[in-house]
Amino acid sequence: MVCPLRMTVDLHWVKMVKVKLKSGYEIYLDGHLVHVLDTLVYNLPNDWDFVILVTGDRMVRTGKSVMAMSVCAYLADKLGTKFDTDNIYFDSSSMIDAAQKMPKYSVIQYDEAREGLAAIKNMKIVQQNLIDFFNECGQLNHIFVLVMPDFFSMKEEIAIGRSELLINVYRKNVQLMRDIYKTGDKVPVVRFDRGYFELYNRTKKKVLYDLARSLHKKSYQLVKANINGRFTNNYPLDKEKYLQMKKDALARFKERKDKEKEISQKDAVFRDAKILEMKLKGMSGEKISKYLEEKYDYSLSRRRIDEICAGKTSEAGDGA
Repeated sequence: MVCPLRMTVDLHWVKMVKVKLKSGYEIYLDGHLVHVLDTLVYNLPNDWDFVILVTGDRMVRTGKSVMAMSVCAYLADKLGTKFDTDNIYFDSSSMIDAAQKMPKYSVIQYDEAREGLAAIKNMKIVQQNLIDFFNECGQLNHIFVLVMPDFFSMKEEIAIGRSELLINVYRKNVQLMRDIYKTGDKVPVVRFDRGYFELYNRTKKKVLYDLARSLHKKSYQLVKANINGRFTNNYPLDKEKYLQMKKDALARFKERKDKEKEISQKDAVFRDAKILEMKLKGMSGEKISKYLEEKYDYSLSRRRIDEICAGKTSEAGDGA
């Protein structure tokens, strides 16, 4: 039999597997996926550690967190370690601290989407912290399952070099005729069905990443996945506790964003004053833009710099 990670598909595997966990919970996993995960379990004791990426087809509400939980629960069960809400983290700092104290062969889920990575600068910082940690944590022999907003926006070191698998979950659109208004007349509608995934091994996800960059097209359809399968909405842990954790994490995120907004407003005042100072010294907009990016990692167009300077000059004239 060919090694599952090379993804030669045997038709006998095409079925859902019911797994009774030692924790008492039950999950259903695609048969193809089970064999891939078994391969990671087999290799982990040989001084390996693994990173699995789970994305949501560049969308939200596709079920990627539940899929990640099922993967984590199965791996932990087979490795003989626990997996519950204590193994799920919504910010990278807490995950990094906790991972260093966990026993060998622990399985850890990190949901990056909760950390608000819509901000490009914040995304770079968090991912760099993860890269630095992953470069040093190999001796821990853990498996990390990262729930990410978008594969194509990730740094290459994680997307390609550090991760073993990419699991992208997506919805299917089913066209139907339904009497949704109870009038006796059916109208065409589209039902959004969750529960589908596609898996890319190390080789295929590299091709996908490189092709997306070269073509400037962010689409999972650029490369045929090694496995296409189904997953269910079964929670392998205390669902209510998890949902409360997620709610608390969102509240902390909002509080942090409010503080960051206040700080950023103060930073903008300093930034604008610095820009005007450089402009008055005769620096061009292009040179100011380059200086800001190199010195403060702050990207600002020459046009925006000119607008800031024009505004500040106008304010100075009004106050004369």
